[in-house]
Amino acid sequence: MEVKPSPGLDLRHGFVHKIRKQLVKRDQSEKDSEAEKKKIAKRQLAGMRKTAVKRPTQLTYCPPARRERSVSPSSSVSSTSLESSSSGDSGVITANREKTATNGTTTVKKPPTDDEEEMTTQRFSSTSNKQDKTMSSFQQRSTSPDHSICGDQNANNYDIDGFGEEAQWYIRQALQDPTSLRKQDLCQVFNVLMWRAMEEPDWARTGAELCHAIIQVEVEREQYDCVPTRVFQSHLRLKLLEQEMEAETLHEQSVSAWVGYVRFLCLCYHVIRVKGSPLMTMIDSVFNCLSLLAFPGPLKNEMQVDCLYNLLVQMGPSLDQTAPDRMDDLFAILRDRFLSFKTPPLARHRLLQLIELRSGGWEMEPGILDYYSRSGKELRG
Repeated sequence: MEVKPSPGLDLRHGFVHKIRKQLVKRDQSEKDSEAEKKKIAKRQLAGMRKTAVKRPTQLTYCPPARRERSVSPSSSVSSTSLESSSSGDSGVITANREKTATNGTTTVKKPPTDDEEEMTTQRFSSTSNKQDKTMSSFQQRSTSPDHSICGDQNANNYDIDGFGEEAQWYIRQALQDPTSLRKQDLCQVFNVLMWRAMEEPDWARTGAELCHAIIQVEVEREQYDCVPTRVFQSHLRLKLLEQEMEAETLHEQSVSAWVGYVRFLCLCYHVIRVKGSPLMTMIDSVFNCLSLLAFPGPLKNEMQVDCLYNLLVQMGPSLDQTAPDRMDDLFAILRDRFLSFKTPPLARHRLLQLIELRSGGWEMEPGILDYYSRSGKELRG
């Protein structure tokens, strides 16, 4: 039987043209998606931020607690109060509007008229413009000549000289009244505290104490609000969770930054108290980080071993009372690491000291403490 050759595919058929169009359309969509991904990556690398949303000019609802702290727009302002506030926040706003920087020098315009001064006073008195007293960035605030007048005496109790000049004003303002700052500025205050602790782990204690002081003032200011926002406290928990999710990447990039983050996280849980109670939402993150420090890899690093030892010595008694079951699991891991011959001698020495310290009710006799101190110096050489 004779086999007829196949006629093949008719390229003139409309179905073939449709397939070609679909293939071209698919290739174009893939190119567009790749180009869009590259644009997003460039924006992230460049650190571009979203443009600020324009605030409404209409007055919004003000809780009773904030009405007492602010001046009513309709109340008359006496001349004596204007004179006393000339060196205060209104002076900062007026000075910022009157002065402009030109080639590093400051030029002063003509003094405002009586009508302009009255308009400025009414604008400052209104509740809707209460948050406009702060600039949109730290650099803009640093150009203000009177930024030191808003400092609070609480800032004198903490060493904030290690932070940048642009951040010091915001830290003082947050210690005085966190609700007077915008949300993005208040979040930036916490970011500066955490980044400072990650750069130098010795600043973790200072950062945790500052966070505690700011949260105390924030809770006090919002105690009469119908729905307390607690922006600083919420951002603290969210940012620490985000950093915990990137723990592996952070540990690979810098051991010092990882140790600083763990110290800052644990000390925040240990120091911060809201109405006398710790932030129980952080307990899981604390034990996760302590367990990561007990891994075989970190135990070979002296800095991480010291971090684990110091944190458990400080927080051990409180963690034993709050979560005894989690502490049993953690010390079971420490016991297994101590019995392992792969653990370095210095790490085994520290782990044995922790195990004995907990078995003695977090107290150790002076003679035993001296023994561990002498033997530790010998192992360090």
